[in-house]
Parts: sequence; structure tokens; C-alpha cells
Amino acid sequence: MCGPCKTPRVQVPDTQYADADGTRIAYQMFGDGPPVLIVSGLLSNVEITWEHELFRRTFERLGKHVTAVLFDKRGVGLSDRFDEAPTADQRIGDIVSVLDAVGWEKAHIHGMSEGGLMAQHFAAQHPERVLTLGLLNSSISPRYWRRLREYWLADDPEEVDSVPRFLEMADDWPSNPERMVDWFLPSQSGNESVIRWFGRLQRLSCSPRDFRRQIESVFQLDPGDAPERIAVPTHVTHVKGDAVLPVAIGRLLADLIPDARFLEMPGNDHFAWCMPNWTQLLDAYLEFVLGRPVQSAATRRFATVLFTDIVNSTSASALVGDTRWRELLESHDRIARQLIDANGGRVIKSTGDGLLAIFDLPSQAVECSAQLIESLAGIGISIRAGVHAGEVEVREDGDISGIAVNLAARVEHAGEPGFLWVTSTVRDMMLGGSVVFTDQGQHDLKGIEGTWRLYRMER
Repeated sequence: MCGPCKTPRVQVPDTQYADADGTRIAYQMFGDGPPVLIVSGLLSNVEITWEHELFRRTFERLGKHVTAVLFDKRGVGLSDRFDEAPTADQRIGDIVSVLDAVGWEKAHIHGMSEGGLMAQHFAAQHPERVLTLGLLNSSISPRYWRRLREYWLADDPEEVDSVPRFLEMADDWPSNPERMVDWFLPSQSGNESVIRWFGRLQRLSCSPRDFRRQIESVFQLDPGDAPERIAVPTHVTHVKGDAVLPVAIGRLLADLIPDARFLEMPGNDHFAWCMPNWTQLLDAYLEFVLGRPVQSAATRRFATVLFTDIVNSTSASALVGDTRWRELLESHDRIARQLIDANGGRVIKSTGDGLLAIFDLPSQAVECSAQLIESLAGIGISIRAGVHAGEVEVREDGDISGIAVNLAARVEHAGEPGFLWVTSTVRDMMLGGSVVFTDQGQHDLKGIEGTWRLYRMER
């Protein structure tokens, strides 16, 4: 049980394989509740996406309410590649194979982006296996494009031809992840940690050649008049400022599908589950599936808070050069997330050149900090770390706040390069253990009332 999160921590599920007429399709199952099969968009790797908090927080919220199945489409992630572009029937055959592999006769089907095209086609062809259909920032068959102007509003973003932009992205795949973040996830533009991680996701989703093949196959994916033949309850959601697939598509799609519900969400991200208001979007879909509102509220919980920060990052970057420094930062992010997860913690967010994480126990945070300092020093990165334990407020978007969070941040700022500093609260809770702390005296911490006695963990 993860105390700060109130719900059981969702462990990264094992990857399984379904057989689609000789093509192996990688999938994962997690959570508890009604069956929901998710057809992802262009980019996926069912194992790597659990690494980053932007994705993991969504999976964990899903798993609290439903049994979810994610899979990598043929051609990407951990699934088999293809030599010739798959037909629409082959694509929906992959959905059938995954449903059969997990033993589901029926499921709620949710399709995102071009995964929504597959979901539309599947719902029209196999209504007997679909409980409901959810479509998020999805697209339509070319036969309907001429009608888009009817659904364009004056305050919609300017129309942009996406085809050339996809081809440009393929030309420098995966060396320019910033291009994809700026286009698909503008809420994170300029966030170097997110950009670095998306580069990792790109590399581990598909090679440059495989990405181009995937793009070309998507251009050929045509569900025809499937929307007009869908006979199951359908929920269409589209983000108002989506620059990849304009919101007019969602409006038209909802009109084409008989009795479909339409929800237009504020925001600008095509990767809508990563938006700042992601809980509002996800909870609307969960309410559609569950038939009842999802209870959401900020909660107060006891937690141990860890802040880390890279020491002298500007001068270190100048010393080794931009390219090498970027590689080191990617390694920093990967090592930090792995060690935090291994010690039972949870990354809340990146903080420039560091991370904010929470743990149930002080011993977990202290042990993780020791491992982080040692492992990162081994690749030439020096960090300082600060830990405090106390009550925090866990917000609906997964972020945390409160005096305990501010205190941990101030302790990290006060600390020395290459060391973990903790408050007297943490030191007292760990008395009797094997960890040695040395007294660093009383400190005035900015914005915190009174003075605080701090301790340094000895290596």
C-alpha cells in the first residue's frame, strides 16, 4: 500500500504476447474492475511508458477503477515488425487476438489518435465484442474530410497540413525529440527532462526505418464508413487546441456515430493523458464506462519527501560539451527513476536538474538517496539530496504540496554536494538503525518558521 496515494500501488505488469496469425503482439494487463482494452496512438512501448510519471500516474488511476489492457500495435514497441503495410482487417485482427489472449468475450474499447481509427473499424465489424467505445483525439476516413469546414469554429487553432510535419519528424527520428514534444505535447515545451525522456521513448518504440513504415501505414488506414455503422454507446473526446488532429474532426466524428456523446476538452496536447488537466479528461471517460461519477478529492497523507538536485550543472555542461551532457542527463533520469521505483518510492515530477519523489518510510528514502549518490557519482554526476517526513497534500493531478514538501526542498538547498541531509524528524525516526547521521547544527530555512536541526548521512 502506498500511503501517500491512498490506493494500492500498481506494479509494472509482466509483458505477454498474443498470436495474430503468426504476428506476435505485446500486451500488458493491470488493475481491477470492468474490462477496458486501450488501442494506443502512434508511439508506444508497454514497458517503457511506465517509467515516466506523466504516463504512470494515468495508468495507476485507470487501474484503481478498471482492468486495463495495453498493447503495442504491430510495427512498434515490443510487437513484431512488418514488411508490408497491414490492412485495416489485419489491424483489427490484432485487437481480436489480444482479447482472446486475455479471455475477454467483450470489453470497453478505447482508441487514441490513429488507434481510434482501429477502434472505430473494430466496433463496426465486431459489435458483439464491444461494450462501449471511447475515442480520444481520433481521426476520420478521408471520405469525410470535405465536411470538416462545416465543423470549424472561428476560435479554433489555424488548420495545418499534418502530413509534411509527420514526414519531417520521420526524417530526423529519433534525434530531435523536441520537435515531437512541441507538436504533440506543447504543455511540456521547454521541459528538458520530458524532452530527454521522449527521446528514449522514441528510440525504444521503433527505429527510424520502422517509424517511417508506421507513418506510411497509418496514412493508408481507412475505416471507411465505420462511424455510421457503430451501434454501441460511444464517447468521443477531443482537445480544443490539438494541433495534430484538429478538434473539428472530433465534432464531425461525434455527429457521424449514432447517439455518440461529445466532450470538448480545454488544452492543447495531442497526448491528452499528459495534459495538466488530465484527471478531468480521464475521469469523464471513467464515468462513461462505470456509469457513475469518479470520486476525486485532494487527500492528506504521511509521506517521506525526497528532493535531489545536480550540483553545478551549468559548469559541468560547459566542461563536457552539450552532447555528452545530454547523454549524462538521460542516464541520470533513467538511473534515478529505476532506483526510486526499486526502493518503493514514486517520482512526482522533474524539478529542472533534479527530481521530487515520495516514499512511505524514511528508511526507503534514505537508502534510495545513498544509492542515487553513489550510482550517479559513478557516471560523473554529483548531486545533493534532502529528506523530510510529515503530512503532505496529494492533489488530484498527482502533485503534492504542504510544509513537509517545502521543508524537504529547503533541506536539499542547505546540503553539501555528494551528501544527503535530513531533518531531525527523519533522524529521530531512524534511531536504532544502522545508518549514521552527524549533527550539522541549527539552520534558518527560507520560508519556514523557526530554526531546524539538520543531519548529514555519512557514507
